[in-house]
Amino acid sequence: MFDRAVDALGTPRAQSSQFASGSTYTLCFVPDGPSCQDMIVDAINRTRHKLLIQAYSFTSAPIAKAVAEAHQRGVDVRVIVDKSQASERYTSATFLKNAGIPVVVDTKPAIAHNKVMVFDDQAVFTGSFNFTKSAQERNAENGMLIRGDNAVVKAYSDNWRTRFEKSSAY
Repeated sequence: MFDRAVDALGTPRAQSSQFASGSTYTLCFVPDGPSCQDMIVDAINRTRHKLLIQAYSFTSAPIAKAVAEAHQRGVDVRVIVDKSQASERYTSATFLKNAGIPVVVDTKPAIAHNKVMVFDDQAVFTGSFNFTKSAQERNAENGMLIRGDNAVVKAYSDNWRTRFEKSSAY
């Protein structure tokens, strides 16, 4: 269960949570540890009903292919990208939109720097890992796949919906 920290004005500053019993927290660290890209593709391949994505940068062909295949097998896929992706030459946003996947642009903040996927309202991937080839092969990045922590999944899903409502069509 989340507890909200509030400042003197009663404004939420942060959320905190204890590890949920029975949940799993799987980590990836690239370039020296387990592949974040493989972890993400595997989670997408296991998704059966709904996949929510927030991406600052999204150019990874293997991840985009897995997302398109999920859509083809009937998964409800929705994607939010940063406004930089609207003018990026090699973005997966165009590929995904052309595959029939709803893609929107989060234009309100200066940078929509989220790197999040929510799988079937059961699991969340988050971390510094952008969904790019460079993140997998050249950068020092981290990610975490959280399964079964309902409070965490709900918090990320709620934030995704808030950002989606404030976004514009791609």
